[in-house]
Order: sequence, then C-alpha cells, then structure tokens
Amino acid sequence: MFIGVAAVVLILIIPPAPAAIWDWPTEGPHTVVRDFRAPSSPWGPGHRGLDLAATSTEIRAPAPGVISFSGMVADRGVLTIRTAEGSLISMEPVTALVTAGDVVAQGDVIAQLEPGHCAELCLHLGLREGGKYRSPRRELGVLQRAVLLPLGDYARG
Repeated sequence: MFIGVAAVVLILIIPPAPAAIWDWPTEGPHTVVRDFRAPSSPWGPGHRGLDLAATSTEIRAPAPGVISFSGMVADRGVLTIRTAEGSLISMEPVTALVTAGDVVAQGDVIAQLEPGHCAELCLHLGLREGGKYRSPRRELGVLQRAVLLPLGDYARG
C-alpha cells in the first residue's frame, strides 16, 4: 500500500517534462541515438550534442533564426543557426540548402543529411549558449529525469 501511495504522491509532485519549443529536425521516430556528454575541460573529449535518428535526408530548422555558418569543417558539411536569443544551433553532416545570412523559419527545409556520422542515418545536433555547449534535450522536449539509486554499502559508511 505504501508503494502505491508513494507513487501517486510522486506523480502529483513531479511536474511533466516541458513541451518542446523546437521542431524535431529529422524525419521519423524522435529517437536520441547518442546523448550529450559534457567535456571535463573546454578542449577535452566529450560529445557536444545529440545524435538524432533519421529516416530520410530532409533536415528542417528546429528554430527560427539566421544562418551564421554554412560550410565544411573537417571534411563534413556543417550548418549553424543563430537564434534571436543568441544561441547557436549546429547540425552535421549536411549539405546545406541555405547560405550564411539567410533567415529561416522554424520548420523550413534547410539541408540534406549526409551519411557517415553514425552506423545508421543520424544528425548531430549541437547547442551553444554564451560560448558553452549544452544538451538541446530541453528544447526538443526529451528531458531525462534523475534517477535516485539506493546507497547500498555507501549508507553504512
């Protein structure tokens, strides 16, 4: 009985994940293939974005903004949108259908996805705010909840 009551209480106190404010840029199920992993230092290893599964090569602007970069970086096509708030949304590997300076609306087709980033077709989606990378999960509406695990032997000291 206690477990049932506790579950109901948790459902009532834990707010639902926020709604997505961005459009999903890829077609198909909204699946994160590889998650964001912050580097331990500005130049350290990490995974500075999300890899999103795709079922077609059409890429849409997840948010409105101005194309701030459209070109090649390390032999792969990269496209960056600067939002009105100053955030930078980067996507790779793509063949851009837009150029730097173009204004894009949320949902506009802006690129064709190229293979090679994942074993299956996927888009790497990055987000920088104030020069720092962070996960775009919140904007896509796919937040992960913290999971508390029992302390086990740690509880005994």
